[in-house]
Amino acid sequence: MKNQTLVILIFFSSILSLLGQQNSPLLAGENLKYRIHLGFINAAEATIKSSTGTSPWGDQTLRKVEIEGKTTGVLELFSPLRDYWSAQIDTESLLPIKTEMRKKEGRYRKEETVLYQMDKGFARITSPQNKPITSTINGPKDLLDLISAYYFLRSKPVSEKKPGSRWSAQVLVDSKIYELVLVVRSKETIETEAGKKASIKTNILLPKNNLFKEEDAIRLWISDDEYQVPLKVQVNLKIGFLTIDLIDYSIQGKKIYFPKATL
Repeated sequence: MKNQTLVILIFFSSILSLLGQQNSPLLAGENLKYRIHLGFINAAEATIKSSTGTSPWGDQTLRKVEIEGKTTGVLELFSPLRDYWSAQIDTESLLPIKTEMRKKEGRYRKEETVLYQMDKGFARITSPQNKPITSTINGPKDLLDLISAYYFLRSKPVSEKKPGSRWSAQVLVDSKIYELVLVVRSKETIETEAGKKASIKTNILLPKNNLFKEEDAIRLWISDDEYQVPLKVQVNLKIGFLTIDLIDYSIQGKKIYFPKATL
């Protein structure tokens, strides 16, 4: 998996974790903010935001979700990063229709747009940095991107499952399709930025790659409540230990967990 980014890290940590909210996982006006530490260094922050309104696409209704990640502190001075991802998602099927990505990592730049035409069996990828600029990749009808996987798997009843239970998803990342697997481990009460919270401990199993130290290098704790969001993530990288903490959460302006926080 080439040229991993801050946002990819966050989503490998969370797309398979937001598994509750049976009625409507793709909520309007949902905002989450995370702080990321690399060892003891305050390294970055990221936000995940869904639009308050929808837009038509033929006979489908779409909601837009945007993710932004940026470095902070010392890393901002020596290795600045700005990542942006967005997805237009069918509110009924939770499948992606169109995704966009922009990366600025030091001197590296990349832009990419993907149109998912899975009724025809392929996705069309366009990037001025690719050769050729436009290409297609075949995949299953339920092929997901990282963002739609986040919401699609959010409908699964993780809190009801026994340790060892697992879910998987086929996800398109950097022009390749990967299988990501979530494994339920146990229930724990953990200390968070919002105080002690009941949680569900899980692992993300990833394909073998050069970034993570081991197959189950990602451990995450999901809130054991009606929201079921990732409260804390720990990632064992080959370059160090990454910790991701939820520091703000709101739905249509209503604060959840953090009444005094602001996005």
